[in-house]
Amino acid sequence: MLLMFAVMVFKINQSMATGIAYSLSEADISAIAHDILLPSFILAAFLTFGIAWLAHVIFNRPFIKRLSVSKASIASIITAFVIGCSLQMPIIFAMDLIHRAGVAPELFDKYAKIMEPLTKNQDIVLQILAIGIVGPILEEVIFRGLIFHQLRKNVPLIYAVIIQSVLFGISHLNIIQGTYAFLIGILLTLSFVWSRSLLLPIVMHMGMNLSGIFMSEYGDYIDNTTTFAILVFSILLAIAGTVYLYSRSKDTAKDIAV
Repeated sequence: MLLMFAVMVFKINQSMATGIAYSLSEADISAIAHDILLPSFILAAFLTFGIAWLAHVIFNRPFIKRLSVSKASIASIITAFVIGCSLQMPIIFAMDLIHRAGVAPELFDKYAKIMEPLTKNQDIVLQILAIGIVGPILEEVIFRGLIFHQLRKNVPLIYAVIIQSVLFGISHLNIIQGTYAFLIGILLTLSFVWSRSLLLPIVMHMGMNLSGIFMSEYGDYIDNTTTFAILVFSILLAIAGTVYLYSRSKDTAKDIAV
């Protein structure tokens, strides 16, 4: 991003020096914005994480301990990742059904316009890094690590789960994505409650986003029969995985009773 900015400044200075008027067209600006979108997202994520850490240092709060990044079994981590991957197809299917039914077409158009710059003509490595890895880590640190932690100390569990899930949905800034983000936020939070480790919602979130990247890149090449088979298998996997994580919890009954 800094290199691109330097090149732009160089060209402006060069044109001014030679007496040639230099201007950026709307297409140029759009292209530059597209190219720096994901790098800017990654930079913003690191800055946000750094600010949160610094605030805890200033107020003498244990940042990492507060996040509850405790150990989790390999089986639970793999299961959480598989659940995340499995959630993508049911969400796509449900959204497609609603869209085909003609419900709120303007909302779907807005959703498409928001999502398009993140994946269209973007470098796949940057997508994986920004959307598949950095994004989930940052969002889980904020919502399940910090916000839920604070809510859990002040309100009953059920309210803490719902409130932070609502905030998680609102943070996506559009109704379509915000709706399913709210529902996914509940599952992510429950995985955190059941495991006592932020690692599980992080890898579950990663699985969902990475499978979304895969579908945006290669979904058009999958025929209808295969798509339906993947959908059914994904639903079964998500259910089985969730039941497994629930069964691994030793203190679930005590938490939900609070």
